[in-house]
Amino acid sequence: MSFERELSAPNEVFAADGKPFSLYGPVLDEMGRMGAEEWDRRTRRAHERMLEEQRDLGITGADKTHPTDYVPRLVPAMDWAVIERGLAQRMLAINEFLRRLEAGKEEVVPREVVESSTLYAPAIPDGFGSVPNRQMGFDLVAVEREAVAGASGGGWEYVVIEDNAKMPVGIEPMCLMRARTAEVLPESYAALGVRPLDGLMRRLGEVIRTSSPAADPTLAILSTGPDDQYYIDHNFFARELDAILAERHEVELDRDGYLVHKRSGRRIDIIYERIESGRIYDDLPGLVESQAAGKVHAVFAPNLGIADDKGVYPFIPEMIRTYLGEEPVLQNVETFSLAVEEDHRRVMDRFGELVVKSRSGWGGKDVMIGPEETEESVEDFRKIVQKNPVEYIAQQVVEFSTHVLCETGDGEFLFRDSHADYRVHALAPDEQTVEVVPGAMTRVAAPGSKLVNVSSGGKMKDTWVLR
Repeated sequence: MSFERELSAPNEVFAADGKPFSLYGPVLDEMGRMGAEEWDRRTRRAHERMLEEQRDLGITGADKTHPTDYVPRLVPAMDWAVIERGLAQRMLAINEFLRRLEAGKEEVVPREVVESSTLYAPAIPDGFGSVPNRQMGFDLVAVEREAVAGASGGGWEYVVIEDNAKMPVGIEPMCLMRARTAEVLPESYAALGVRPLDGLMRRLGEVIRTSSPAADPTLAILSTGPDDQYYIDHNFFARELDAILAERHEVELDRDGYLVHKRSGRRIDIIYERIESGRIYDDLPGLVESQAAGKVHAVFAPNLGIADDKGVYPFIPEMIRTYLGEEPVLQNVETFSLAVEEDHRRVMDRFGELVVKSRSGWGGKDVMIGPEETEESVEDFRKIVQKNPVEYIAQQVVEFSTHVLCETGDGEFLFRDSHADYRVHALAPDEQTVEVVPGAMTRVAAPGSKLVNVSSGGKMKDTWVLR
């Protein structure tokens, strides 16, 4: 085995001297015993099983499986306890922000930030309900503790880089990757005492169904069809959650304003929509009013995306202090809003040194990581930002950790360091309870990049939370 270090950021698997950390001993030992040839055979079989799963869901043709690296990421129990507390705290505060926003009593986020958001339309009734977010995804990175201001001691500090309230992807790939990765590395999976994801889809279904007062509500997974990149996820959700899978043209509002599945005639109580672009509300006039009146319940309601707005993100620590009376367990990245004149001047003076993002962007789109770009690209992006600065925020470049991507050749393993983040999911069955799923969808950037999104060339890997 050899480790090829190309980046200055600390690696989670190998120390600065190139020796592996003891935490990863069981994984690397099992890989060493099986050898590169057997590893290739197992990972090919894992991918074939992914394709079989795709075909079992009725999806044929192109490979729509998630690009996966099968060396798992490991999180010690003590580290996970911090992540769990911090994300539960964060979700409670965000839900309280949304409840207060709907009631006209919000006092932390400046009104001009809300009013300038492209993810919030004041003309649309909010209808968030008592638990606005039943499911959220949080993106975190690990930073060496010594590199975090005010921190002491060794180990990792976990920093939240984004909050995802509007249709976060990740639970379905976690389930699919867990089954395959545990097959590729069965000995180390057993030896490390990994917290299981058993029953996760059942629990997700239970939490989603609490959004409706009906005793046995009918759930519909709404899709835009086979061309959507998340179509395999739609089918997986529908099967696992015992839900109707319907495209937009397959549902309609009846004369009383209730949503109905045309083919079966069933009234739909809850809609769950996780799509590439657009919303069903754009295609079905009257649905917003139906949802606001409580005739149908949306897991990701209109205007919920305001919680994803990167212009709102800097205020979440103060939400925690104001609404929960606590200090944040997890920190934000230092962030500047270009809607603020002082920040605008500061950012423009250092434009090429910063990460600049659209407030409403997602999936790695409309993001510039200054130090990775050419001078020409930086100037082109600067011109775009100058046309509408209120739509952008800027952040300090964070030297977050790397994991490994595994390659084989000539009977040997080669590990390359690549930046990685965590997508962690949390569920809220009621106003006071948050359940953080004991695992994560780790996203690993293409070598040399910090953009971890699959659409930017990244891969996914399973994350094992240890007991």
